[in-house]
Amino acid sequence: MRRLLSLAVIGSAVWWLLGRRSKPSTGRVTIGYVDGSSVTLEAGSPELDRLTAIAAEAAAS
Repeated sequence: MRRLLSLAVIGSAVWWLLGRRSKPSTGRVTIGYVDGSSVTLEAGSPELDRLTAIAAEAAAS
């Protein structure tokens, strides 16, 4: 049982890493909320620019 669980965890990690690298950056961000709704901010929108500025500031501190 442990081997099967270990194999599943390793397999999902590899799947995630390969899938993550193969997708090109599209310049958009999707924000999901607890109630199941979501908002997608497209490249060039003022909201996305503001969000990336706030995230860069938070990462720098």
